[in-house]
Amino acid sequence: MRLYINAFKQGIARVFTLPRLSLPLISTLGLTLAAVLTVVAVANTLLFKPLPDVNETDLHQVELQLEFNEGLIVPFFSDLRRVASAKNYWGNDLEWAYISPGNTTIDVANSDINVTTFNASTGSPEVLGLALLNGQGSNIENAEEGVWISKSLWESAYSSATDMTHMTLRLEGSDYPIFGVFDNYTSLNTASLTGDTAEQVWRFQKLEQSLAQPDTITLNIGPITVVRGPKGDLPQPSDLENWFVDYANNEITIDRAREFLLSKKTVGEVSSYRDAFIGDSEQLVFVLIIAMVSLLIMACLNLLNMFIAHYQSRSKEFAIQMCMGSSVGKLRRLIFVENLPMFLMATLLGLLAAGWLIEVLPVLAGDNLPLLDQISVDVSSVILALIFIVFINVAFATIALLYVDKMTLTDSLNSSGKGTPAQQNQTISKALMVVQLSLACVLLTAASVSVKDSYNNAYRNLGYSMPNAYEVSMAVADDTWRTSLEEFDNYQGSEWQQLRQAFTERLSALDGEVFDINALPLTGNVSMSAYPDPDSGDSVMIRPMMWAPGVFDAFEIPVIAGRDLNLDDVGLPNILISQSFAIERAGEANWMSMVGKEIKMGDTAEDIFKVVGIVHDIDPMPSGTLNVDAPEVYFSSPTRMNFNTLSAVIIMPDGESLNLESVANLVNGLDPRLGELRVDSMSERWESVTQATRLNMLVVAGLALLTLVLAVIGVSGLSQMTAGQRSYELAVRMATGAKQARLLQLLMKESLWMLIIGLSLGAIAGVLAYQYMLGLFENAPSLDWSATIGINVLLTFAMLVSVAIPGWRIIRKDPMRTLREL
Repeated sequence: MRLYINAFKQGIARVFTLPRLSLPLISTLGLTLAAVLTVVAVANTLLFKPLPDVNETDLHQVELQLEFNEGLIVPFFSDLRRVASAKNYWGNDLEWAYISPGNTTIDVANSDINVTTFNASTGSPEVLGLALLNGQGSNIENAEEGVWISKSLWESAYSSATDMTHMTLRLEGSDYPIFGVFDNYTSLNTASLTGDTAEQVWRFQKLEQSLAQPDTITLNIGPITVVRGPKGDLPQPSDLENWFVDYANNEITIDRAREFLLSKKTVGEVSSYRDAFIGDSEQLVFVLIIAMVSLLIMACLNLLNMFIAHYQSRSKEFAIQMCMGSSVGKLRRLIFVENLPMFLMATLLGLLAAGWLIEVLPVLAGDNLPLLDQISVDVSSVILALIFIVFINVAFATIALLYVDKMTLTDSLNSSGKGTPAQQNQTISKALMVVQLSLACVLLTAASVSVKDSYNNAYRNLGYSMPNAYEVSMAVADDTWRTSLEEFDNYQGSEWQQLRQAFTERLSALDGEVFDINALPLTGNVSMSAYPDPDSGDSVMIRPMMWAPGVFDAFEIPVIAGRDLNLDDVGLPNILISQSFAIERAGEANWMSMVGKEIKMGDTAEDIFKVVGIVHDIDPMPSGTLNVDAPEVYFSSPTRMNFNTLSAVIIMPDGESLNLESVANLVNGLDPRLGELRVDSMSERWESVTQATRLNMLVVAGLALLTLVLAVIGVSGLSQMTAGQRSYELAVRMATGAKQARLLQLLMKESLWMLIIGLSLGAIAGVLAYQYMLGLFENAPSLDWSATIGINVLLTFAMLVSVAIPGWRIIRKDPMRTLREL
C-alpha cells in the first residue's frame, strides 16, 4: 500500500514538476470531457427527464399537413373551427385542445410588458396538465371575457397576490379581468416566438361557438392541436386524411378554395407530445454525442501517444523494478495511481467547464434546443465523468506498457541509450494515429458541408438590397371592424385606403422616405393567393404584392423587361410579374414575350390583368425557414390584402434610427380601434432570422477547427517522437555526408503510409457516415463534393506540414552537437 501512496504523491508532484505532460492532459481532456458532459446533460433532459409542466400520460399531438410545395408545409388545424369539427367527428371520448402562440405587449399599471400570448380553446391548460395556481379554471362559462396569466407574470407584475379578483391588464387596447393563474407553459416549441416565453397570457374561446362561423379559409404556421386519450381511441393518419376530404367538401363553401385545398397532398400524423415537442432535436442530440465523443477519442489518442513516449523514456526505471520482482500488472497499477491526480484535476475542470457551457447554451443554441433552463450538471454528470476518467486512465496504463517485457527492459539497462531500442515500438502509436485521422475526416466532412450550407443560406442573394428600412405596423384590434373593412368593391376611396393614406401622411413627418406598402421585402408574414389556370384548370399560387412609386429603386429590385408601374396605372388592371412567373407561363426562351399579355386570375372580367413589366424574383426569408416558391405579382391597385395590421415602410437616412416613441407620437389618435404599434428594423430582422444559421455556422466551424488542430497536434507529436528517437541515427547519417533533404525525405516516406491509410479510410467513412446522416435528418443539406474534397485536401496538406516541421527541427541541428548530447 505504501508503494501506491508514494505513487499517488509522486503523481501530485508531477502535475507541477512536469507541466509539458500534465498541462496538455488536464486542459485537453478536461475541455473535451466538458463538451461530452454538456451534450449528455442535454440528452438526459430532452429524452428521459419528465417534462416540468405537462402531464405526458396519454397526451398526443395531432397534425394534418398540407404540402404546398417541396419545402412549404402548412398545418390545416391552424383554425379553431376545424379542431371543433374534428372533436365532434371523433366524439367525446377524447379531450381536444387548440393553442395558437404569439407575442404582444400588455399594459400593467402603466408599464409595458412583452409577453407570450396563447389564443386557445377552453380547457386547453387542463388537457395539457398545467397546474392551476390561483383563481378559476378555463372551463368557466364566461371564459372569453377575461384572461389567465402564467406564474412568472403573476410573480413579476402582481407580486404573487393571493386575491386576484379585481386585478386587470390592458391587452390590444382593452382592459381584461384576470380570472386565474396557471403554471408556466415551457414545454413548447418556441421557433415562432421571440424573446422570453415565461411571462404568458392566455385567452380562451369555446370550441362549440366557433362552429357557428364559416371557415375563414386561412392557413397559419404556429398553432398546435393536442389530444388526450387512450392510444387505441386516437385517430389514425388515414382517418385524419379522410376527415379532411369530408370537411373540405362539406364546410368549404367557396368552390375555388375547396378545389385548391383538395388538390394538395395531405399527410396526417399522430405522435406523443414529447416526440412532437422535441422534433428533430432527438436526432441532433445523438449526432452531437457522436461528434463530441469522437473529439474526446481524438484528444485521448493524442495524449496516449504522449504517454507512450513518456513511459518509454522511463524504460530503465521499469527494468530495475521488474528485476526487483515487480510484475507488468503491478507496474500498470502504479501508473494508474500515479496518473490519478492529473485525471481527477481534468475531471474537475470538465465539470466546471460543463457548468459554464450549460450557462451559455441559450446564447449558443437560441431556439434550436428546448428546455434549456432545465439542463444542469447533476450527480449523474459527476458519476459519468468519473466513469469516463477511470476508463481512460485504465486504457492509458494498459496500452502504455503493452510492449513491456523483462528481456527488452534488461537490454535497455545494458544499452548506452543511443538509437532506437526494442522497447520503443511505434506500431501502436501509428495505428492509433490512423484511427485519429479517420475520425478527423468523418467530422470534417460533415462540418464542411454544414458550414457551406449555412453560409449560403444566411448570405445568399435575396434579390434586393438592405437599406436602413423600417416596417411600421398597428394591429387592427376590433374584429367587427376588420370584417367590415374587407367588404369593399373598390380599394380606391374605400375606408381602408383612406386609413392607409392618413397613416402614411402622418409618417411622412419623419425624416425618411415613406412607401405605402404593407411589408418589407424581408418578411416572415408571407401572404399567398391561388387562382385557377384557364388552360389547365390547376390552381396557381402567387404572392400578391403592393406597389408604390420608387419602391423598386429604393430596394434595388431591377425591372428586367417592360416598364415599371406609375401613378397613371392606379385604378387600371395593370400588374408587374416576377421572372419565374413569366418563365412558368411562356417558357425559358420566350419569357420576355409576357410583357403586354393578359392573365386571367379569376372567373370574372375584373380578374383579367395586363402585364406591363417583369421584375427580378425576390426571397422573403434568407435562412431557409420558409421555402416559398410562389412568384410575386405586383398590383397597381390592391385586390388581395391583409386587414389584420395597418402597415407602411420607411427608409431612413444612413446613420439614423427610428424608435417606437417617435412613431407613437405621430400616429397617436389615428383610430381608437387600432391596437399595438410595432417598429421593425430590416437589418435587425435579418439578424434575427439568420441568427441561428450564422451561429450554427460559427459553432460548426469552431468544431472543425478544433478537429483539425487535434489532428495536427497528434501527427506532429508522433512525428517529433519518431524523429527524436532516431536522432542518433540521423546525426550519424549527417556526419557521414547525408543531405538534410534526403533525411527529411526518409522521415516523410515512413509516415506517408500512415497518412495514406488514415486519410483514405477517413474519406470513405466520412462520405458513408454523411449519407447515413441524411436518412436521419430530412432537412440536412445534400453532400457537397466540392466542400468535401476541399476540406480533405486541406487536411492532407496540414498533415504533411505536421510531419515535415518536427522532423526538420531535428535534422537542421548540428550533427556533432547531437552526438555529444546523446
